[in-house]
Amino acid sequence: MIIIARNYGQLGNRLFLYGHFIAAAEEYGIELANPNFSEYAHLFPATASNLWCRYPNLRTVCSSPRPWQRAALSKAVYAGTKTLSIAGLNQYPFRVIRIRGEETCDLGGNEFADAARGKRHILASGWLFRSEHLFQKHASVVRQHFALPETNQNSVARLLAGLRKDSDIVVGIHIRHGDYASFMNGRYFYSLQQYATIMRRIVEQLPGQRIKFLVCSNAVWEPSVFAGLDITPGTGHITEDMYALAETDLIFGPPSTYTGWASFYGVKPVTFLETADESFDTNLLLRHTDSAAA
Repeated sequence: MIIIARNYGQLGNRLFLYGHFIAAAEEYGIELANPNFSEYAHLFPATASNLWCRYPNLRTVCSSPRPWQRAALSKAVYAGTKTLSIAGLNQYPFRVIRIRGEETCDLGGNEFADAARGKRHILASGWLFRSEHLFQKHASVVRQHFALPETNQNSVARLLAGLRKDSDIVVGIHIRHGDYASFMNGRYFYSLQQYATIMRRIVEQLPGQRIKFLVCSNAVWEPSVFAGLDITPGTGHITEDMYALAETDLIFGPPSTYTGWASFYGVKPVTFLETADESFDTNLLLRHTDSAAA
């Protein structure tokens, strides 16, 4: 079994870390537990009733674990892993694989594969446990594990049905304010007016097309900022907004694993705006989308 021993970041980060480990677990035919998915476990049927957030999902008939139980387990697993690592007990009784900062661990490499197929459980602590090859190979089971509850799926479907009516192209816009005001000294914090300018550039590049925008944001905004644009706000629900973006034709937003997951889940192109005046060709993006669909 692989046990993810530490959490990193918010929902998007957690999904990618968990997703790459699911792909590895599927590849090596072993179980995975992620107690550090605790804050978001209730959002997905596959994890809502399982204290350890296991993969494959081992359904139980008991009620959902309480938040304090999840928090206590998460802290205990992290503390135990750190203690074993510091004490130099990296091989017994568990195999501890701990990476720091920008260090990486290739989940598809021989070293990790040998550990996964070994007799000891793995305690994995770190952010950049990755294998793009395995992630894409097992993408279908990753997506299935993170399917939304029916209620949220229906909410997303209603939202997109309204956007698809009388439109040719639906563009998803992720406006991330909040923590991005301070993240990297505000490097990716763009004003509402700058987003409006980006959206008008998209319309200008697609003359004759009926363009509607899905705007998902943690910012407070007035429709007047986007005057002349056909705007529909997201529901404001953390997963409904993410999965609604996944159903649009194109996604634009600052670099973020939130929009990155939407792009992965919906198999839709995402343009990460490294600057507010980022250069892009909307027609080219759409052609790539059509080619991928074909």
